[in-house]
Amino acid sequence: MAVLRTWGCLNCHAEFDSWESAPECPACECLRVTWVPKGGHIAGVSRSGDAEFKALADVFRLDDLRSAKAGESAKIVRAPQQTSPANGSPHDFGGFVANINPNLGSQCVPTANRVNFKTTATIGQQLGAGALGLPSVKSATAIDSSHRPKPV
Repeated sequence: MAVLRTWGCLNCHAEFDSWESAPECPACECLRVTWVPKGGHIAGVSRSGDAEFKALADVFRLDDLRSAKAGESAKIVRAPQQTSPANGSPHDFGGFVANINPNLGSQCVPTANRVNFKTTATIGQQLGAGALGLPSVKSATAIDSSHRPKPV
């Protein structure tokens, strides 16, 4: 797919548009040309787009939306809720323990115990499930059903 670009001749300083990737100047037929960037051509569209954005945000009462401006983010980022260990009870997650409150949904809390998953790997020896002191993935896996198609 070709792009229409504006080129400037380095010999006669003429500007011209071309679909080719390295065109020759139509005025002097010189091959010494350079691409002249013209910008994104969205200056007039962006102002009307911002006005439409604000109008739609007002109509639908979306007061937490913002349009990106220089030095300002378009999205309001709220800090995650901090839960104190006093609000939760310790839960074991297969090797690490965290004090969480299951009624609050997802939470970001530090571990209550020391977690160290360092191990020594040797050539020719496979790391098993018990190598890190963690239970096997199969221990908490339940198979509800399976499908095995008949060989053709």
